[in-house]
Amino acid sequence: PPSENRTSSHKSSRTILALKSNLLYDAVTALNFSLEIPFNEKFSILYEHHCPWWLSNNNKYCLQFLSYGGEFRWWFAPRTPSETEKRKERDALVGHFLGVYGWTGKSDIQVDNRIGCYQFEFCSAGLTYGYSMPVGKYLNMEFSISAGYAQIPYQHYIPSDDWSLLIRDDNKAGTLHYFGPTKAEISLVIPIRAKIKGGR
Repeated sequence: PPSENRTSSHKSSRTILALKSNLLYDAVTALNFSLEIPFNEKFSILYEHHCPWWLSNNNKYCLQFLSYGGEFRWWFAPRTPSETEKRKERDALVGHFLGVYGWTGKSDIQVDNRIGCYQFEFCSAGLTYGYSMPVGKYLNMEFSISAGYAQIPYQHYIPSDDWSLLIRDDNKAGTLHYFGPTKAEISLVIPIRAKIKGGR
């Protein structure tokens, strides 16, 4: 029947992937990106990667940071009711969420002898709370904060006069154990959608 043909030809848009960048890292020229895949409106999985690797020409200053991690998220309290057309367009990754994350990486921070020169590794796990909202037809904003445990082995070093040689300072080496806030994010989000053909 004609009514069935109209139903089968109806198409709607569904989010299949989101690309993200944390503006707080971007502000200090720290390259980062995240990918998030929704299973449905309630659950999603996130992968995040940070890789600033800056070194000045005279080797006196550096910010080298490599980290990666994942997070499992439960979304609740959507921003718009499920029965509205707007909610159909924003079918996932919108509203409040709780997450469980794991994160690990390593870093080298060098800011002349007075402030310090340290190399360290870390691993962290904890919980995240956040909120995401549309700010345009093809753009969302996401705000989140995480807290948990972090283990941080660190090593202080002393550079030579020409900054070409790094000398270990074993008097300032050890492992930090930390409980508290671990991450804060204000992220731009680009949802990637696919056309889903409705009908029987």
